[in-house]
Amino acid sequence: MGTKTLIRLLIALALLGGVAAILHFAGSGGAVSEVGSSTTKRKVYEDFPINEVAKIVIKQKEGSLTLAKGAGTWEVAEREGYPANAEPVVGLLRKIWDLNVVQPITIGRTQYGRLGLLDPSDEGAAADETATILTFQDKDGKDLSSLWLGKVYERNEGRPDPYSGGMARTDAGRYVKRGDGNAVHLVGDTFADVKTEAPDWLDKSFFRVEKIQSIEIVSASKDDDWKLERADESTDFTLAKATATEKLDPNKVASMKSAFSNSQFEDVFIGEEKGQQKTDQTTFKIATFDGFQYEISVGGKNDLNELPLVLKVSAELPKERKPGEEESDEEKKKLDQESADRVAALQKKLDQEKKLEGHVFKVRSYLVDTITKKRSELLEEKKEETAKAEEVAPGVSLPVPAPPAPAPEAKPEAPKPEAPAPEAKPEPALEAKPEAPKPEAPAPEAKPAPAPAAQEAGDAAPAPKD
Repeated sequence: MGTKTLIRLLIALALLGGVAAILHFAGSGGAVSEVGSSTTKRKVYEDFPINEVAKIVIKQKEGSLTLAKGAGTWEVAEREGYPANAEPVVGLLRKIWDLNVVQPITIGRTQYGRLGLLDPSDEGAAADETATILTFQDKDGKDLSSLWLGKVYERNEGRPDPYSGGMARTDAGRYVKRGDGNAVHLVGDTFADVKTEAPDWLDKSFFRVEKIQSIEIVSASKDDDWKLERADESTDFTLAKATATEKLDPNKVASMKSAFSNSQFEDVFIGEEKGQQKTDQTTFKIATFDGFQYEISVGGKNDLNELPLVLKVSAELPKERKPGEEESDEEKKKLDQESADRVAALQKKLDQEKKLEGHVFKVRSYLVDTITKKRSELLEEKKEETAKAEEVAPGVSLPVPAPPAPAPEAKPEAPKPEAPAPEAKPEPALEAKPEAPKPEAPAPEAKPAPAPAAQEAGDAAPAPKD
């Protein structure tokens, strides 16, 4: 080996050593050294134990939440084991199992705060600098792995944002790191649904009332209570035990047919707060044509239009179908199967809704506002009897205009000489002759109108002077 070759080799080794030292410094507390790029797919976890995960703990600066696999489904520990919506939980595990690195980020630990990757347990760290930590445990509570979620990466769209005034940006990924290492990666998922608010993870499946046969309301005021019933689904409700003067308004009870057909809840009360809820203000008793019996009790609503609700449900389902008189064997088999399928579906519905018993739910008041009415509010409004004469009198009955009623009839006769017909002129002239020589009339002022008529008639006025 020549001297020049040896020198070149030493220089190369020195450069490699320098690069290694820089990378080591960056990985142990230095500043950001470089941002690399990758053209090949590489997973964050090469062997994520998805089938062994029995508990997920989500920890943030503000709080934490635990999702645990129960006997039949996932549960929310912060809601006393109330069922969780399994779909987003399973979806999260699959997302972690198949999470790919979009871009590796070489960064020192002192720069973790810039990417929101500090430990949320650090009391000195600001909330926007800390990570959301996902810890995955097995059935015995042993940690299997953890993933730290940092800040969301925003991609510049290269166009102005009409709302902010700057450039438009879109959430395109998130900075993450594994709990067992310091390597930081940019991934293509934002994990926007990973939160520590328990209501966001609850299974929101609720009861649903269908085909109402009768509905009644029971409250503290017995005089305001009522019961509506109908013979079949195609008819309107009638008021049970209606008096002779009570007539039901169909428009006011139309919404009763779909009561609780799309019921939803916001949250579940637990612990001491659950015991403080009063649900004895109003109770709705409902019977359906499918044999279901519901008893729904609610309390008063708060300033946010929320109120507590409890449910009791039962059902008498048909055991077997009664065949028709002229059914063939093929028809009987088909109808029996349809009946069995329907009963099975109703039994499944009953089983699901029975699981809601014993819980106190927080619901929006709109669920019961439209059907919480007094008995009088369901009836047709009585038309008020009014005296028509009294309504007319103030408009036309005036004290002064009554006596001069004939005066308006005389006034239109005075301007009649304006008519062009020559035959009309002799008639007023003959009437004026006997009236003119009567100066003895006590009220000559009352007849000024005929005098002009005589003058307009021609030479009839000076005739008496001869």
